[in-house]
Amino acid sequence: MAKVLIVDDSPVTRMIIGEFLSMSGHEVAGEAENLAEAVAAYAQKKPDLVTLDLSMGQDDGFAVLKALRAQDPKAKVLIVSANSQSEIYDQLLKDGAAGFVTKPFTLADLLAAVLKVLPS
Repeated sequence: MAKVLIVDDSPVTRMIIGEFLSMSGHEVAGEAENLAEAVAAYAQKKPDLVTLDLSMGQDDGFAVLKALRAQDPKAKVLIVSANSQSEIYDQLLKDGAAGFVTKPFTLADLLAAVLKVLPS
């Protein structure tokens, strides 16, 4: 199963994502709530997948995505956001996002998106 880094400014959302992933056999390699923490945790933990919120207080998810992809062009980043506007989704894909899950999400929604992003 995959090692996952969860990036979201909400402790509750990080907990829910972590529980869903752990229940499904994935390992939560770490958590981050802003750009600096995300970049540092990615470098240290070397996860197979990152879940990323777009709205995180002062930090913009687009900036975090770009920073992670600059650090590792092969980084697999799954966006988990309440914003589902198609033009934003299109831009995220251009910026290197591997997939998208809309909040609120179910266990099935999250796992289906993870399966699409990660190779079997």
